[in-house]
Amino acid sequence: MALPAQFGGVLPPVCTPFTESGDVDTESLRRLLDFHLSAGMHGIFLLGTSSETTLLSDRQRATVIETGINAVAGRVPVIVGVLDT
Repeated sequence: MALPAQFGGVLPPVCTPFTESGDVDTESLRRLLDFHLSAGMHGIFLLGTSSETTLLSDRQRATVIETGINAVAGRVPVIVGVLDT
């Protein structure tokens, strides 16, 4: 998907849900993304400052990105934060 020349509308930073064992809860992440999309969001921001991204391993970050892109399925732009400590 080509990026728009300018972003507009609402692009929420999505929190990363975890399982009891500390893994990324991919099913909850899918439901959360569906909720945001059904509410009319214009894009999704994964691994932003509210998603604990600096505490995630590279594998967990990849899981969030893969799950998010697959769940959104091209319906809106997905922005991914690239933060580290």
